[in-house]
Amino acid sequence: MNKKWINGFGALALGSVVVLSGCTGNNAENPEQTKEVGQEAVVTVWGGSDFLKGDESPGQRMVKEFNEKNKGRIRVEARYMPWAEYNSAVQAAATSNELPDIFQTPQNTDIRSIVANGWALPYDGLLSEEWKKQFIAGSFAEGVNVIDGKTYSWPLTGPQLSSILYYNKDVLQKAGLDPEKPPTTWDELRSMSNTITAKGKGDVYGIVFGGGESGDASGIGKFVNALSAGIDPQAAEGFNYKTGQYVYSSKATLDAFDFLLKLKADGSILPSSFTLKSTEASVLFGQGKAAFLIDGRARMWIAKRDTPDVKLGLAAVPTPTGSKPTYYYVQAAPAGYLISAKSKNAKAAAEFIEKAFSSQLFYEKYLNSGVALTPINSINENKALYPYPEFDSFLKLHKEELKLRPDYAIQNPQTAKVIVGLGTLSQPKIKPSFSDILQAVLTGAEKDAAPLLKAYDEKLNKGLDEAVNKVKSSGVQVSRDDFTFPNWQADKDYTSDDYKQLVKK
Repeated sequence: MNKKWINGFGALALGSVVVLSGCTGNNAENPEQTKEVGQEAVVTVWGGSDFLKGDESPGQRMVKEFNEKNKGRIRVEARYMPWAEYNSAVQAAATSNELPDIFQTPQNTDIRSIVANGWALPYDGLLSEEWKKQFIAGSFAEGVNVIDGKTYSWPLTGPQLSSILYYNKDVLQKAGLDPEKPPTTWDELRSMSNTITAKGKGDVYGIVFGGGESGDASGIGKFVNALSAGIDPQAAEGFNYKTGQYVYSSKATLDAFDFLLKLKADGSILPSSFTLKSTEASVLFGQGKAAFLIDGRARMWIAKRDTPDVKLGLAAVPTPTGSKPTYYYVQAAPAGYLISAKSKNAKAAAEFIEKAFSSQLFYEKYLNSGVALTPINSINENKALYPYPEFDSFLKLHKEELKLRPDYAIQNPQTAKVIVGLGTLSQPKIKPSFSDILQAVLTGAEKDAAPLLKAYDEKLNKGLDEAVNKVKSSGVQVSRDDFTFPNWQADKDYTSDDYKQLVKK
């Protein structure tokens, strides 16, 4: 999207706004008032999460059950849209004051930005305290999904592993390789990919990925980040919380990108990978056109859905030495589903959230669909809900590789004001992005990634400095040190005690 945001969201062409206006179905009176007897409250929900996609998705199944139980009183209309369409639709709806009753944070923004612009209603007084107690400890945090003491959303999932090596057992077996022994080192991944490609004779390749998408969380940037975590996990996502600096030009990143260049030179990557979308890469992988796919936790169930006959294996992403990589997460998420400040059915929307959309019953369906782990521990450990045998490996990888990282919002909730100015910590306004730079070198448009990434780091560090200083000049107690955690150890969860020790210093 190249349109600038207006008041946090931005405008589209007038025609788009006209088309979207009036679509929300909000027809009750004031949200604080009780609806008239016999009047059905229509609650509209928009989202880009796959758990709303299709009649058999856990989200749509829950909507159907809720509507049947509340017939004549509340009716929920949930609409799934692919992210690109969703982002544009929400922008237009926000600009025309026609947001749905419940909406998901668009990409490249977060709860803090939305609240700062007055688009969301706090849950307080609408949802119960008992509802909050069901979630994993740490699911609600000031400056993340709690702003100025008020709650605006909940974590949609439990811990999420961003990088998994998926392998097609049939492809390995046909190439004469052991389908139960995936590669653990970069050398093994390269050697096996070359063997598979040679025997595939232009029809089957070693590796496929969705390189045609932009953004660090997708495309080439995602692939490189997954590999660099095996060298220096603290630098793998582009921002080192130990030093408080952007480090896209780290040696770990450059080494991982160099390995990608070698795979390309070998010819073992499916040629269309550099223009494919993730969903397209997933289908080709499931159809046996490539042996290996590195992607996040969602790819497991999507591959199962789109190519149900695939014999799927899951393993840790290979590292230079064969050691396990480490990835990070935060339990309280700055993204999720919010109630619109303009909702005329806020009480009904809150009832749907508490009794259906974020209930234990929903999350049982959610886990059973294979989408992800849930934010409720007792459900995650219930093996009777596991949808297929691979889920045991899925859970094991999450437990072995994920660690809690420091969160600047917990250290100082006032950093939320800094993030509002940036959009997100990754600063999506700064172009070209990490993935754009890597793509340019891969295609030959640029020759050397190192100086380009160094310049990118400098722009990002300057941008964060300026954002901090701007907020600080308004009288807010915030500093660059709030983004720095010198006591962070890569192989351990960052706990409440670690925050306390940092404060004492």
